[in-house]
This record gives sequence, structure tokens and C-alpha cells, in this order.
Amino acid sequence: MFNDLLERTLEHIETGGIVMYPLLMVSALMFFLVIKKFMEMRDFSKGDRPIRECLQSLGKPGFTAAPWQRDIIKNFLADRTFDEDLDRSIMEALMLRQSSYVERYIKSIAILASVAPLLGLLGTVTGMITTFLVIATSGTGDAKALASGISEALITTQTGLVVAVPGLFLANYLRRSSGKLESRMRRFCLGLLRSHRAIEG
Repeated sequence: MFNDLLERTLEHIETGGIVMYPLLMVSALMFFLVIKKFMEMRDFSKGDRPIRECLQSLGKPGFTAAPWQRDIIKNFLADRTFDEDLDRSIMEALMLRQSSYVERYIKSIAILASVAPLLGLLGTVTGMITTFLVIATSGTGDAKALASGISEALITTQTGLVVAVPGLFLANYLRRSSGKLESRMRRFCLGLLRSHRAIEG
């Protein structure tokens, strides 16, 4: 069964023509980044705790929090000056660093998903050119040659859409998830900024 599936897949790729190879590379890279980003988001948010719990258990044995919470607390307590403006700037810099990590790869995923249908369109054009060349040289009597060009056009278009649709959906989902996480980060940073004078260094 697996051998049959592999054989049909290879035949499908061969029928799609040369455009299928960059299309498959774009697809593989995109889904690799999607999986990597989902794993990052899961690990990054693991152990997320409210600001009050973090402050109450700070410095106590067994203190746990999400990686981004530990990083913000650790660096803020190390760099704070008790000057309101300076501390706010420090907190904004910490927040910006965490946000850049949260948003990493999402734009790349969206770009790769957008490139896929364009490559599919390129395959459509090359397939139609092949079809017209057959018509120009052999007329419409060579059905097999005509079918080859049309198959190339349709397969590349189909593959481009099959890659693009889930890719754009996943990019939007990751963008919304990162936006929600950034909102939690922002609330956490504001809470920490308001409470930092009560935290022992």
C-alpha cells in the first residue's frame, strides 16, 4: 500500500513538471516552520501564571512561571532604577524583545503560503505553453500530448492551492495566538511595573 502511494505521488510530481520541485520545497519549508512555531509557542507559554501569583511566590523555593515571565522578571529586577521613566523604558525594551521572539517565523510562513499559488500559476502557464506547442506542431490529433500539457497546468495549480490555503489559515491562527500572548505580556509588564517598588531586590 505504501509503495503504491509513493509511486502515485512520484508520478503526480513528474506529471506536474519542473515547477513541482520548487513548489514542494516551499511547501516543506513552510510546514517545517509551522511545526517549529507551534512547538515554540507551546513551550514559551507553558506554566503561564497571573502576575499576583508570580509576585507572591517570587524568590520562594519551587517558584515556577512561563519562560517569558521568568525572563522579564529576572531582567527587570536586575536593571530597575526606581526612576519611573527609566523603568518604563526598561520594561518596554524587555517587552519588545519578547514580542520579537513571539512573532518570529509568522511572516515567513505567510510569505511562503503566498508564494505557493504563484508557483502554481507559473506551472499553469508552462503547461498551457506545452499544450499550444503540441497544437501548433501536431494539431489536435495527438490527444496524449495535449493531455500531458493540460495535466501539468492543472496539477501545479491544484498543488499551489493545496499548499496555500492551509498555510494562510495557519499563519493567521499563529498571528492571532501571538497577539493574544502579547496582550498577556503587556498586562503582565504593566502589573510588574506598578508593583516593582514593593518587590525586594
